[in-house]
Amino acid sequence: MSLLSNDKYGMVIISVHFDESQMFTLLGDIRAHSKYRKVPIVCVLGERGRLSDVAVEGLDHAVKAMTANGFLDLQRFPDDDIGNARIRRIVDYLILIDGDLQAISEVQELGHATERRRAAR
Repeated sequence: MSLLSNDKYGMVIISVHFDESQMFTLLGDIRAHSKYRKVPIVCVLGERGRLSDVAVEGLDHAVKAMTANGFLDLQRFPDDDIGNARIRRIVDYLILIDGDLQAISEVQELGHATERRRAAR
């Protein structure tokens, strides 16, 4: 994916309806690129159309299983200042939680590396 190698992105938002539902392929490609493994990714559903509640729930689980930071069904929020503020808070929260989880992971990895060095002596 040459597009990813040219720029640095702070966050990626992917529509579920992106290019005939190629969202999963794009999500996998982004996570496979070493430069973007830790970039927050949020998948969004703008218009439900023919999707049932069960399908939406399945999408939520699937994108999280593929290491997206979150899934937003925009139909659940009113199209006004209050709805937009709620969406922004959720996105901010997803970024914050991701940063916290990465910091915890780095501390744990540091601890494991220290234990391995001690065991090697």
